[in-house]
Amino acid sequence: MINEMLVNPDPFARSFTLEISCDQNLHAIVRLINSEDRIIKLFSWYLLKGANITNIDDILFTSSGKCRLDVINQHGELLHSIDVTQSNQDDSNPNP
Repeated sequence: MINEMLVNPDPFARSFTLEISCDQNLHAIVRLINSEDRIIKLFSWYLLKGANITNIDDILFTSSGKCRLDVINQHGELLHSIDVTQSNQDDSNPNP
């Protein structure tokens, strides 16, 4: 179903671009989970066969560190998961 998930930049500060490549159309739920297993972002996305790209922004954590980005189907089954890292630097400010 899902062939690849890419996050850019990684590490990220407050936003990142997510690209998901899949071999068929499917309804998916994307969730971003912090190191304390709390859901930070959750949204539904209808993925088309091929490359699907979106920007995830306004991500505010209290601390930096590892996060998990999951894609699940409407039945709650995990389709794909990757680890990503949040940094303390604000990527909107070129001179931190």
